[in-house]
Amino acid sequence: MIRKTKFLPLALLVACSAFSRDEYTRNFDKTIAVSSGARVLLEHKFGDIVIRTHPGQDVNIHAEIRVSASDAQQAKDFADHVEILVEPSSELSIRTRYPEVRRSIFGLHDVSFSVHYELTVPETSPLEVRNSFGSVSVTGVRANSEIVNSHGELVFHDGRGYQHLANSFARIEVLNNQGDVTVETNNGAVEVSDVAGRLVVRDRFANVTVARVTKGVSVTNSNGTVQVTDSGGVGEIRNSFGNVSARNFRGDLTINTTNGAVEADNVEGSADLNTTFGAVRFTGIGKEASIRANNSKIEGSHVGSGLAVVNSFGPVIVSDVGRDARVESGNGSVTIEKVGGSVNIRTSFGAVQATNIGGGLSVQDSNGSVHASNVKGAQVATSFGSVTLDGVSGAVEIQNQNGAVEASSTLRGGCEPIAIRTSFSTLRVHLQSDASYKVLAKTSFGKIRTDFPLSVSGSISDDDVDGVIGGGRCEMRLTDNNGPIEILKSSQ
Repeated sequence: MIRKTKFLPLALLVACSAFSRDEYTRNFDKTIAVSSGARVLLEHKFGDIVIRTHPGQDVNIHAEIRVSASDAQQAKDFADHVEILVEPSSELSIRTRYPEVRRSIFGLHDVSFSVHYELTVPETSPLEVRNSFGSVSVTGVRANSEIVNSHGELVFHDGRGYQHLANSFARIEVLNNQGDVTVETNNGAVEVSDVAGRLVVRDRFANVTVARVTKGVSVTNSNGTVQVTDSGGVGEIRNSFGNVSARNFRGDLTINTTNGAVEADNVEGSADLNTTFGAVRFTGIGKEASIRANNSKIEGSHVGSGLAVVNSFGPVIVSDVGRDARVESGNGSVTIEKVGGSVNIRTSFGAVQATNIGGGLSVQDSNGSVHASNVKGAQVATSFGSVTLDGVSGAVEIQNQNGAVEASSTLRGGCEPIAIRTSFSTLRVHLQSDASYKVLAKTSFGKIRTDFPLSVSGSISDDDVDGVIGGGRCEMRLTDNNGPIEILKSSQ
């Protein structure tokens, strides 16, 4: 108890001493003339940097040295020993050198310090800045520059030329550059807009926002969202554990992400969109669209050329495709409508719906129903699900098991082959009144019925028919097991 009583006043004394601080500020000012196009180099740490430009050939240096210490004399002594090294030669070099920092008996620094720079440099001078533990702001550079920072935000505005900007543990902002830009950062957000050139971004653990980049966008990120708007050229985006969206892109676009959703709107070129465990939504793709996903919902519309979709364990809903469309899905439903060309669909354990198909329809399904209307022709294979084809203007081929089949042909004044097989359910075909078919129909444990006059060769049977409707120009083969077969006149 005695030791504890004696220790408490000592602890309070040290605490009070630690919070009692004096501050000292010293300014450094210098103007140096440099030759046209001479590079300006600034190496610094522990303080902010602000750089502006002017049309002249002078470099104006203003540095504010700030020191805080346990007493005023210690703060002044430390500030007086901070060096601003200015070395003019073929390039102008500016460096900050700090004196050695003493530590207290508790291992803590007795002194805290920083140097704040404000530079005005020629607008045509190439610039190189290396800083840490402070922000960097650069405006108006009309030459190539390389800026590397850490633990403080980096802001670059109104430049011209190639800009290489790197940072860590803080954000980067770029606004208005006439030329290419490369941005590299770790654990910091990136915001870039109005770049008349190509943009390359490499980031981790933060969001990336890009707007109005004209000559191409390449973004590599992880654990953060990526948004690209109103840009053009070639677009390449790679991400993981974050959503990706692109809107109003004037060129071809490729997106690869894992565990994140993908959204693409109004892409003038082709679109290649890939993800896992995230939804995909797209609209307004000017050329081809290729979508690959796993365990995702895919929904899109308005594709100018062909469409290819590969998915598993998620529904696919697409519409308004200019040319051919191909969809592969495992255990997911497929809904597709308004396609200018042919459609090829593969799925299992999912229903298929296809409407207004300009070319032929091919469906391979397992344990799922198929419903199609207004198609050029249809080739369907499924099991344990019904098949309904309404308004087919081409050939029909259906292979089904344990599911009802109903097909309606819209052909007038002609015919296309029809071949249908099913079991344990009804098989029904609707034909126009001027139909012309050679009919081979067979069933078991069911009957065959027709609305058409049928010229039969051989013996007449309720479950086995070999006959002719009209002129018998096309072949119709209908086979059912344990179900009735009906050949009916269409009401349309």
